[in-house]
Amino acid sequence: MKRVALSVGLYLLLSGFNPAAAQCVLPYQLTNGQLADATKVMADFSAVLNCFSLKGATHSIEYKSSSPGGFGGAGPLANGQLVIGATGSAPQAQTLTAGSGIAISNTAGGITIAATNDLGGTGLYRQVMSATPTSATTGLTNWLNQGSAVVSDSAVGICIDAPTSGTAANVSGRYMVAPTPPYRITGLIAATRNSTNYSAVGIGWYDGTSKLQLLNYAINDGGAPILVVNELNSPTSFNANDVVSSFNVFSQPIWLQLADDGTTVSFLFSQDGANFVSLFSVAKSSGFLGASGYSNVIFFVAPQGGRTLGTLMSWTQS
Repeated sequence: MKRVALSVGLYLLLSGFNPAAAQCVLPYQLTNGQLADATKVMADFSAVLNCFSLKGATHSIEYKSSSPGGFGGAGPLANGQLVIGATGSAPQAQTLTAGSGIAISNTAGGITIAATNDLGGTGLYRQVMSATPTSATTGLTNWLNQGSAVVSDSAVGICIDAPTSGTAANVSGRYMVAPTPPYRITGLIAATRNSTNYSAVGIGWYDGTSKLQLLNYAINDGGAPILVVNELNSPTSFNANDVVSSFNVFSQPIWLQLADDGTTVSFLFSQDGANFVSLFSVAKSSGFLGASGYSNVIFFVAPQGGRTLGTLMSWTQS
C-alpha cells in the first residue's frame, strides 16, 4: 500500500506541473498500472527535490531563474538594501544612492531619506553654486608643500591659511587626481590678505612630481588684483608666466575654471559663474607639464608678501 501511495502521490505531483516549466529529468518513468518500486519512487522524489529546491542562502529572496530548477536567490539583504530590477538579468540587492543635497540612512528594516542642511545656493547663483565644499567631498585631501600652512573646512568652504613666505615663491596646496578627460572643474575663490608683493590664490594642475601650471588670482606687487597663468619648476621655484591679464581690478570672489578636452587644457575665469572667458590654453603635448603631466588638480595659496588665506567656496565638475 505504501508503494502505491507513493507512486500515486508522485504522479499527481508531477502531473500538476506546467509543461513549459518542467525542466527536471526523472531517473525512472512510472506508467499507469505499473507496480512501483520504492527505490525508484524515492529516486524520482529526490530528483524533483534537488531540481526544484530553493537556491538562495538563509534570509535571501527567491526569484524565478532560467537555470535548471527555476529558482535563484538575491541577498541576503544588508541594512537598507532593496531588490532592484536589471533588464535581461537577475534582480540585484542594492542600496539607494544619495544625490546632491540628500542624505540616506540605512538601518535594520528601515531607510531614511532627508534633505541635508548643506544644500547648494538658493539665491542668484543657485544654478552654479555647489554645496559647501569640504576636503572630503571635493577629493582635495593631499598636501603639496604644506610647511606651516593649515587647512580647515569652514562654514563657507575649504580654507588654506598660509604664513608669509616673504618675496620667495612658495606654493602650498591641496590636490586630487584629475578626472578622466573631457572635464571642466569650476571653483569660486576668495582671498583674504594684505600683501606687498604677489600673494596669490587659485587652482591649477600638478604633475605629481614637481612641476605646476597655475591660474592665479594675484596681487600685482601689492597693487590691484590681476589674473596670471604661470609655470613653476617646483612649489618653491618659479619658471615663467604664460600670460598676465590686463589691470582690470578683478573683484572677488571670482570664478576660476580648468578644462581638459583630452587634447587641450584651458584656464578660464568669470565674474558671474555662468559665462567664462579663456585666459590661456595650450595643447597638452606641448604644454609645460607634458602630455601626461596634467594628472592632478590643485587648490593653492602662494603667500608672497603677507599671510594669505585662500577659501574655496564652490567646487563643481562637469
